[in-house]
Amino acid sequence: MRRAAVGCHLLLMGALAAGLLPPVTSLRLAVVAILATPLLLTLRGLVEVRRSTLQRLAVLLVAYIGGLCVEVVARSGDAPAFSVALLAAVLELGLLLPLTRRSLPSAPEHRE
Repeated sequence: MRRAAVGCHLLLMGALAAGLLPPVTSLRLAVVAILATPLLLTLRGLVEVRRSTLQRLAVLLVAYIGGLCVEVVARSGDAPAFSVALLAAVLELGLLLPLTRRSLPSAPEHRE
């Protein structure tokens, strides 16, 4: 499940770049860098399955999903890279929830 989440994470970054870059300009490169930075910063915690990083990433993905939904609807579905990014973000969020739950400590004093 972790590998699938990492794959979705990388696909999300790639699809965002593919949807925003053509044609390449300095402004578009800056926008891609700004949008990819939070995803890059959470990649290590996702690979190592750190619970706090997974929780932050889940909240971050909600913002990406919202923005991508607006973009896909605004372009009437005529943006395949953004559609792929949206699907990757939704799938990753779905995978993060059980990963976060699985990373809970199993000691009885930590259960709620």
